[in-house]
Amino acid sequence: MRRIMQAIICVMVVWFGLFELGGFGAYKGEAAKEPVAVQAQGSAKPATVTYYEEMPLLAEPAAQESGEQARQADKRAAQNGKTVYLTFDDGPSRHTERALSILKEEGVKATFFVLGEHVNQHPELAKRIIEEGHSIGNHSLNHKYDRLYGSFAEFADQVMKTDELIYKTTGVRTTLFRAPGGTYGNFDQGYFDAMEAAGYQVHDWNVDSGDSKRLGVPSAEILDTIKNSRLADKLIVLLHDSATHEESVKALPEIIAYYKSKGYSFAPMTEETKPVQFTLASKLKWTRAKVTKAQAQKLTQFSEALGRSVRQEPAVSPEPALILHRGEERLELKPEEYGVTKGSIEVSLLKLMDLIGGSTEMDLENGEIEALKDGVHVIWLCSPAGNSGAIQEERIAVPVRATLQKFGIGITSFIYNDEQREIWLAE
Repeated sequence: MRRIMQAIICVMVVWFGLFELGGFGAYKGEAAKEPVAVQAQGSAKPATVTYYEEMPLLAEPAAQESGEQARQADKRAAQNGKTVYLTFDDGPSRHTERALSILKEEGVKATFFVLGEHVNQHPELAKRIIEEGHSIGNHSLNHKYDRLYGSFAEFADQVMKTDELIYKTTGVRTTLFRAPGGTYGNFDQGYFDAMEAAGYQVHDWNVDSGDSKRLGVPSAEILDTIKNSRLADKLIVLLHDSATHEESVKALPEIIAYYKSKGYSFAPMTEETKPVQFTLASKLKWTRAKVTKAQAQKLTQFSEALGRSVRQEPAVSPEPALILHRGEERLELKPEEYGVTKGSIEVSLLKLMDLIGGSTEMDLENGEIEALKDGVHVIWLCSPAGNSGAIQEERIAVPVRATLQKFGIGITSFIYNDEQREIWLAE
């Protein structure tokens, strides 16, 4: 019934000429257009408004050198406009050999984020990755989350050991890195800063093939997930080539055929490939101490000894917390929990609605977001997330002032400088 009512509302809104382009963003995401509130005639509060805009979920900050051929392929791919970067995690394994053969048959280059322990076990495959023109990246030594994310000292040690194993086996020094499980909920700003300071480029993805959501995902399901994923000019596709991922390799020819049919070219990642990175989670999955200066410097010194371009000290964010006041209620947001896009302060929609006594319903799989307070509905329509596991509800951020205006709530005063950031809302 709720969906029927929403459809009726949407039709009425469009019919009466109230449709406006607007949007929302994700922390550290791409710029989002600030919606224009529509005032119902004779009403003190905004009318129901429907918005449609692509959902910007991932930030694209800056990124290995896998030879001149790979760098040129990366440049050509960027010029072509529509590029797929096929990436394989957790290898090499017995299935990597078949994956490499398929890629060779199809004339496609890819990127392999390898585990140090598996490089030790299959050195001939690690060498073949490089010999056949693919890129190789660091994926830690053993993929054990509790050790990697329980302590940055252990994490850095695994990065350095794997770096050495890749070099001794293949002769390549890679600065490409992918965090096991991705960075969301695993990395904090200290991890990001320390890796950047040491010259590593951390790569997440924007297409999850779903081949690791359970053991033995069949190739047909993997292909369906790929086909149902959102298309963009730049796609970083997450696949796996470990010993338990035979079905992923089985699906590879059809995955390649699908992207070719859509007009995409393929390229391996290089140091000039801008990483796609997930934003910081509001809450980590792990309890651990902050990255210390000494721990970060150890990783930086390791890279500096190799002649890499490094930053001497990781950046320390000087950003203060953002505090929103409404009567006796207050919402305090850490620096990673808010952002500024084109002069508009953006915060979590969930937290903002909670502060003003409203509610939020999100159906990201079908591309619907609804906020409700005192009979006023604001509905955003976005690109359906489908089966993508990278989307998190708490990452959806909206411009504070424009969103409050829709519910008839003003801002009485604010302070925003390098030392103090506070906003007072009308009660």
